[in-house]
Amino acid sequence: MSQLTVNSKTSSLELFSCLLDRLVEGPVVLAIVTAIQGQVDSQVGEKLLVWGDAQSTGSLTENTVRATVINQSFEVLKTGIAQRMVIDPGDNLFAVSSVPGNQSIDQVHLWLTRWQGADAIATAQATLSALNASQDSRLIVPLVTGQFPYIINRDSPSLRNLQGQEAYIEDL
Repeated sequence: MSQLTVNSKTSSLELFSCLLDRLVEGPVVLAIVTAIQGQVDSQVGEKLLVWGDAQSTGSLTENTVRATVINQSFEVLKTGIAQRMVIDPGDNLFAVSSVPGNQSIDQVHLWLTRWQGADAIATAQATLSALNASQDSRLIVPLVTGQFPYIINRDSPSLRNLQGQEAYIEDL
């Protein structure tokens, strides 16, 4: 089980506000950097929203990674199936693997999830409320296909439900 907790409140406020605005118009992919290895410019917790015909915004600044994520987001938008990506940002061919273990020393691990519909809007609203509140909360993103992100109180026993599975956890 691998769980990593990050805190990036300012960028998350802007990003989840944009996510909520975009969800009214249709599905949006949220890509989150969940791990890094080697010499890369990306940081754990960077995020990118992708919607429509390659429109995007977010804190993911590494150009090779950003371009690859935007390209792969079309598949996630189409199928709705969350996806793990491992990208070698130094590879001129934008090497992408859906599972860790690729032979590159430099890797950016990402999780892409399609947000759509009433449940996604409710989760985005809850995230914004938590970011604006003084109460400590966490965004839990199970890195398992078929499970959608959710918000919990920081001291919630719900973290026990993650026993044995990978998750990205962000303090809000």
